[in-house]
Amino acid sequence: MDRRLPELLPLAGQRPEQVHGAMHYALTGAGKRVRPVLTLAVAEIFGARPDAVLDLACAVEMVHACSLVLDDLPSMDDARMRRGRPTVHLAFGENVALLAALALLNRAYSLVAESAHGLALKRYGSEDMVHHLAAAIGSEGLIGGQALDLLARPGDLDLELLEYIHSHKTGALFMAAGELGAMAADARRRDLELIARYAKNLGLAFQIADDLLDVLGTAEVTGKDVLKDEAKVTFVKLLGVAGARSLAAELLGFAVDSLSPLGRKGDPLRALASFVQHRTR
Repeated sequence: MDRRLPELLPLAGQRPEQVHGAMHYALTGAGKRVRPVLTLAVAEIFGARPDAVLDLACAVEMVHACSLVLDDLPSMDDARMRRGRPTVHLAFGENVALLAALALLNRAYSLVAESAHGLALKRYGSEDMVHHLAAAIGSEGLIGGQALDLLARPGDLDLELLEYIHSHKTGALFMAAGELGAMAADARRRDLELIARYAKNLGLAFQIADDLLDVLGTAEVTGKDVLKDEAKVTFVKLLGVAGARSLAAELLGFAVDSLSPLGRKGDPLRALASFVQHRTR
């Protein structure tokens, strides 16, 4: 995947050089690649060849990279470090960062359509896959969760609203990543629903782990600013460190339990859940 990602973008030295350079910078940093790995793992579980789904997984990572560029902007979280180096707007300027984020998003959509056309699918078409991704990103998905996260006042937030925010801001793209992998393998509708349940719980647990790392981690290990969420209501603030860890473990237990119909085929997804539970960055 790390070799393929830059190949799917225009050359960094091609006009407009700054935008293309920022796209490469945002996409090829030392990220965890959890979402595209989820796409690949699910696709392989249901019988697709990993090489046939690689570009689709790269599209998922492009969407994630786009969201990070936007999330880090001064008007959003005003972050200064991401993946162990300056954020895109600090390295290239805020105007270029915005354009690079939108360019990554558009490239992702085109890749999903191209990938779908290259697969011999009976149940799903390219329009289904593009629509699925668009719905996950829109105002009822990632964008909606981010908006509520920015606009909610601390006094408004309780556990139900916090779960709603992060099941959309973080969980929606996890769900799309898993479901796109299942669709790429022409999986049955009931298998798509199984993966959606798994991914929703995995994504929410991933966010709780982020909240814990913001309090307990260091910038040297996590590769990004810590203690950035002091002004926000987080799972750690609502539940304490022990309570947040307990909720994350419970959600990961639900995720793993949902894999029971897959038997041993679901082991890669169980391993991914274990990684989320024990990650340090």
